[in-house]
Amino acid sequence: MARPKNPLVWILLAVGGACAFCCTGTLGLMALGFFAGDSDTPGTPGAVNRARGGSPGEPGGFAFDAPQGWKAQEDGRFILEWTEQGDTLGVEALRLPALPGLDDAEGRLARLWQERIGADWNGVQPNPLVMRRFMSNGARAFFTAAVVRAKNNDRSFRVSLYLVEAGDRLEPLVFIQSFMTPGGLGEALSASFSWNRSYARVEEALKGVRGSPVGLPLVDDAEVAGHFVYGTSTGAQWVNTYTGATTMTAVSYSIEYTFGANHAFQYKYAGASGQVGAMKFGSEDDQGTWSVKHDVLTLTGANRTRRYLLIGAARSPEGKRTLYLMREGQGWSLAPGAIGQDGELYVAAD
Repeated sequence: MARPKNPLVWILLAVGGACAFCCTGTLGLMALGFFAGDSDTPGTPGAVNRARGGSPGEPGGFAFDAPQGWKAQEDGRFILEWTEQGDTLGVEALRLPALPGLDDAEGRLARLWQERIGADWNGVQPNPLVMRRFMSNGARAFFTAAVVRAKNNDRSFRVSLYLVEAGDRLEPLVFIQSFMTPGGLGEALSASFSWNRSYARVEEALKGVRGSPVGLPLVDDAEVAGHFVYGTSTGAQWVNTYTGATTMTAVSYSIEYTFGANHAFQYKYAGASGQVGAMKFGSEDDQGTWSVKHDVLTLTGANRTRRYLLIGAARSPEGKRTLYLMREGQGWSLAPGAIGQDGELYVAAD
């Protein structure tokens, strides 16, 4: 039976969003397979691809050129501030000492997030979800982000931490987005609506970040191979103000992918939507072949072709492998909030 076409599915998903996983990352538009070239050999499951078959990138491995208008500070930071409707928005960029070696970039980013960001800010959660993207010249970077609070005045900030591959080391780069309103009235709520606007300036700055090597895939084949499951559900309860009667409607579905090492895949979908007690059910199966081209996973099935933007392949807090995917047709935008709404975190089932 085909996937249910009940409009309630799409209405509730648009309003409620997926609840399986919500990420608070401050992220930007991904480079969508712009950089050609392939790795020589795949890496091991759950690890970053160790193949160094890419082309040389930036001489010295790393470069950061701040955009025009950013003010350089004596300690090496760059700051940009501007005013919008009486509010002051700002972005700060700073480099941290390089980390020797390229192994376990995701684990090292998580530790640096806890140790360094956690030391300077309140509200820093352990075990952050680590994601991946390309820098402007096609070098890979690992990153995470969240809204945190200043220890001295409890104001809200959004902090992004990047580890950029740079030759034989990882270069940490931090971006701090700030918001301030006169008098501070309702500042925390207003700040939450400002991150999308100030993140555009972060993305401008990221255009000046270059690493090395270039031309490697964002996620290697060995990280994709496996059995992964994604599930989400949302519901709404309605109350008749005259009679007091209640009605509940819900949407729930799950997707299973089995990606074989031989590049064959199997797909299973099961979903339900509608009024509780009278829900409509649907299912769908497919199979075919899969391939990865840098940051795009393509599934060529017997029924149709699906394409996903690869956002990450980190370990869950429980140590399980994950694939973090975003479907084609959703803009593939990683602006703040987009990941929590559109990203799908698939967790290994075995």
